[in-house]
Formats: sequence, C-alpha cells, structure tokens
Amino acid sequence: MFVVLTCAAGLEKGDVLPIEHGARLTIGRSSQAGRKVKDTHLSRLHLEIDFSGDRAVVRDLDSRNGVFVNGQKIDKQKTLSDHDRVLAGEQVWDIQYVSDLSKLHGDDAEETASFLDAPNPCVHCGRSITLATFAEGQVLEKGGDYLCPDCSVVIRFDSKVFNGFEVHERLGAGSAGLVYRATQVVLGRQVALKVLRRREGISPRTEQRFLSEAATISKLDHPHIVKVFDASSFAGGYFIVMEYFPGKDLQGMIEEHGVPAIAIAVSVGLQMCDALAYAAREGVVHRDVKPANILYRAQDGVAKLSDFGLAKRIGISAGTRDGEGVGTPCYMPPEQVHNARNVDHRADVYSLGASLYHLLAGRYPIIANNLHDFMTGILEKDPPPIEKFNSGVPGALCEVVRKAMKKKPEERFESAVAFREALESFRVQAGIAAPPKLGS
Repeated sequence: MFVVLTCAAGLEKGDVLPIEHGARLTIGRSSQAGRKVKDTHLSRLHLEIDFSGDRAVVRDLDSRNGVFVNGQKIDKQKTLSDHDRVLAGEQVWDIQYVSDLSKLHGDDAEETASFLDAPNPCVHCGRSITLATFAEGQVLEKGGDYLCPDCSVVIRFDSKVFNGFEVHERLGAGSAGLVYRATQVVLGRQVALKVLRRREGISPRTEQRFLSEAATISKLDHPHIVKVFDASSFAGGYFIVMEYFPGKDLQGMIEEHGVPAIAIAVSVGLQMCDALAYAAREGVVHRDVKPANILYRAQDGVAKLSDFGLAKRIGISAGTRDGEGVGTPCYMPPEQVHNARNVDHRADVYSLGASLYHLLAGRYPIIANNLHDFMTGILEKDPPPIEKFNSGVPGALCEVVRKAMKKKPEERFESAVAFREALESFRVQAGIAAPPKLGS
C-alpha cells in the first residue's frame, strides 16, 4: 500500500511522490529534509508525512507559515483521506491511496485553478502570496495590488512610515519575527527593524523570548555582536530597533555559493569566538549559534553574531523548564537537548563547532529522514569526518572542529577563549591572514 502525493501546483508541479506503508518522510527547503523543495515560503523542516498507521498522517513541524488540508490550517497533525489536498508554502499536493503504483493516473495534477499558476506578488516585498495565505484571509488588496500579511503590519498602500521609521526592503523572516531595513526619520540613521506581530496562535512564550532578546542583547556591546538600540510595543505587536549590518547570513551564502574558502571559515570562527567569549564574560549563553545567525560582509570580511532570541543569562531560567530543549537541533549539543535551562558557555562552543563543520564540509553535521533519527544522531553519533566531503581541509583544522563538537562538555574546549587559541594557532601555521580588527 502506498500513499501518493501528486504535486498539483508549485515548483514540483506534476511530480508524483509515493510513500510506502510503514515509512515517514519530512518535506522542507533544507537539505535536512527527506524531500528538499526550494520554496522560500517553506520552513527548513516544514511537514512530515507519516504512513506508519492505517492512514497517513500529516504533521506540522512547527513551520512558520503552517500546513493546510482542504483549505483549513491544521493544528499539529491530521489524518489524510483519499482526494485530500495539502497546501504548504507554494506547494499543493493531492492525496491518493493505491495498492499498485502502476495504476496511478498522471492527469490529476493538471486539474488546478489558473490562480495557482500565477501567484500574486506583494507590492512591497515582491514575494508571491501563496494560496494558503489567501485562504487565511489576511491579505490586503487595493486596486488589484496586494500586501502580504507580513508587510501589512508595518506599511500601508499609502505610506511606508512605521512608528517614526521609513520601511524599506524585507531582510528576512522567521518564527521569532520579521526583519526590515529602515531609516529612523528623526536621526536619518539606517537600522534594522525586527517586528513580532501579535496574531492568533502566537504563544506567550514566543512574545516573552522576543522581548527577552531585546533585554539581553541591549546590554551587550561588542564589535562582533549586532547592537540593539531600542525596543517598543505597538498596536499590532512589538519591535526591536537594531544596528543595520549589510551582510548576508552564512546559511544563505552556503546555499547560494557552496563551501567558502578555508580562510573565510577560519576568520569567521575567530570572530565568533571573540563574540562568544565576551558574551560568556557577561554571563550570557546564546544557545542558538548557527550559520543562519552569523552575518558576513564579504567586502571587508567582518562577521557579526545575531538573533539572541534563545539566549539566557547564567542563573536565570530564560523561560525554559527543566528537561526542555530549545535551539536548532542540527547544531545543538546533547546536553541542550536534555535540558536547555542549565547549559553553560560550552554549549555555544559546540554550536560554533557545528557551524564551522557546515562551512567546511558543505553539509549539515546531522542528516536524517525523520526527527527521531535526527535526535539520535545528536545524542549518540559523531558526524562523518569533514575530510570525507572536502579533502582540501587540513587535518589540523578538522581536529579543532572535532574537539569543539565532543558529545561530553568536559571533553570540548573549556571556553570560547580556548577554542580561539586553537584556531589562531592553526591560522598562523597555515599562513592565513588575520581577521579584521574592529574597535571594542
């Protein structure tokens, strides 16, 4: 028996994806997913199809934009029936159960409304507005133009001014908020606005973490940490005013350009060690160091650490409970999976090591077809050697990264300072130029 997903609209329109009984498959835009779809509206791990029971179940893996079945947004999971239609991002899949794959008919994917073939873009950010978003009824329309739900929080058709800021392009989006480049009108200063819109379904803990980020990072002043200037509330939610740093996140750079030069990886590692050593002295553990949270400016080689939404101060719970894990699993040390509340600065050492692994190997430290195997990989298995994927990386550098990623905290570098010393020793021996010097 198979459950078959026929793509009726989206990047893979016409593709047929059979899942055999007993199997599970994750779908998302990341290489971590069992089925990678390059749809920017999808989360990195967006949904899972689990056909271990009598009928397949679709699960929302805490995606940002949600999963819809027959036009209705699901809560956590839903059992799928014949002829159901699943929507996620710009992808639309029709569901069919068959006992024999040879009996499949390929014509169903063509029976799709023309609206799906020509998605309407947001007039501000230019991103196409998905059918799922229209189904939620949160899209603004005027004279045939549309504003997506994200942009409509900060601008209107007749004005781009938001609480004293002129809003320009959208820089990014995630579960913790939207980020726009803006100009502070009174000062004429370019800033980055991080906005959390208050909407149905947002948890109080998400709001708490958003505000905690502002409180935590506003006290930090380091050249390799994105600075926070202010934070405030508005009728639709909250916003943080941050330093605008015109760099690209390393996750996007890897996906767009592949593995960077070894010199870049080493330089980024040294700069992040400086940032984490400073944070540790201030009693702050980041808890979510990863390529997506490291910004890099290619013109001068400067890197900055961003997104302190999961950060905690030593001795303060930061909204987590005993036994709870928070962070990004692929870069998360074992102790953070078990109990994120009580981790120390060595968790950030591991996560930076995992980030450097990704930069050097060009792949995630852990890849699996389902979340169970994914977590097992974090807790029990060392990642494959970097040399297996990039033979040009010197063994001495591979060994530095391996030590940073030891499963037991006491076997890692004891601090970001010690991690930096090992990287610096390699840099000198390899004749790599020192990273740029910035004022402290």
